[in-house]
Amino acid sequence: LASTMLVASTLSAQSQEATVGVLVPLTGELGEFGQIVANAVNLGVSEINAAGGTSCGPIRTVVADTGGNPELGIREATNMIESDGAVAILGPTSGVMVALVDLAKRTETILMSPYAGTITLNELGGDFVYRTVSSDLGDGAASGLWLKEKGYERVAFLVQNEESTISPAQVARTTLEDAGIELTDFIVYNPGQPSYQAELISVLANEPDAIYLAGGQESGVTVIKEATAGGFGGEWLFTADLAVPEIFDAAGANLLNGRAFVEFADADNSLPEYQAFEALHKDKLGADPGPFAANSYDMVNLVALSLEASGVCSGAGINSVIRDVADGGEAVSTFAEGRDRIATGKTDINYEGASGPLTFDESGTVAGAYTIQRAEGGEWVNEKFYPASSFE
Repeated sequence: LASTMLVASTLSAQSQEATVGVLVPLTGELGEFGQIVANAVNLGVSEINAAGGTSCGPIRTVVADTGGNPELGIREATNMIESDGAVAILGPTSGVMVALVDLAKRTETILMSPYAGTITLNELGGDFVYRTVSSDLGDGAASGLWLKEKGYERVAFLVQNEESTISPAQVARTTLEDAGIELTDFIVYNPGQPSYQAELISVLANEPDAIYLAGGQESGVTVIKEATAGGFGGEWLFTADLAVPEIFDAAGANLLNGRAFVEFADADNSLPEYQAFEALHKDKLGADPGPFAANSYDMVNLVALSLEASGVCSGAGINSVIRDVADGGEAVSTFAEGRDRIATGKTDINYEGASGPLTFDESGTVAGAYTIQRAEGGEWVNEKFYPASSFE
């Protein structure tokens, strides 16, 4: 069923339709996340079309795999815009998202991501460029708050040499330093190495209570195994790339159970909008929503509602009203509800999404909420939720 949802929504030939590109990594280290995003977007499309579609016609999706490669992302996005007539490109990861900003603005195509936290978008986003997840700075604040609340006295940082990992690590570091927690090491390492024993020498010698590991799945697994073999017996805090069930098989559940935690941007599962989405996801896909699924579902609903509100079947039309659709008017929680409200002439609505409130700041970014999960019994289970208000 999951593989079926990954296939672009296929509709019979119609005189009018609105095409949305789904540009995600279906292969590579982030492949699990790309599949979650594509499934959730197509789930949203199915609901929108089942409700009668938009005034521009039904939503049609075209899906392409970037493998996380910006150059491939540019080629695929260009094809989606020029050949398929896409009014929006949904789902790029941070590096691909940044690479597509100029293309999106030049062609007046909406570019939106449910997980591109890069701080570069804090400056580049806001006009045709949006995200339904907060900046990486929020991830760093959540990680730092968790490390402080755990009461660790000595913490080491191991950070993969990428902006998306370095930026939140620096924010978490500041939180620890302000709290008087000793930072035993702050080591930035290059991914793709067969071994990280050289980087671990100092870390293990300083005997931290916990290691904050901000890295990809490939490097992270190697670090976990080598640190444990080297005698590390403390706890871990991982960043979002490791928030996947596959990590237990790759690293060994025995190395993680009772010792590892992971932090990632998340929806507030106490909200009725999330609970309705969760039930829909279980019913249609046969599984609980994964990380960023709710954010992804909200993206395509915002696009569809913006097409309705603008009355213009284009990226420029979406861009002209998306902020009014996301926040400010009467609350709606489904496409059908919002469409009916817009049909009365009241285009200023407030789409209350599955992922939470969707108020875009100047950079096109929403406020973030975060979840900490712990490793238990070979799976991730919820430990603590930080609402967006925790960081105001």
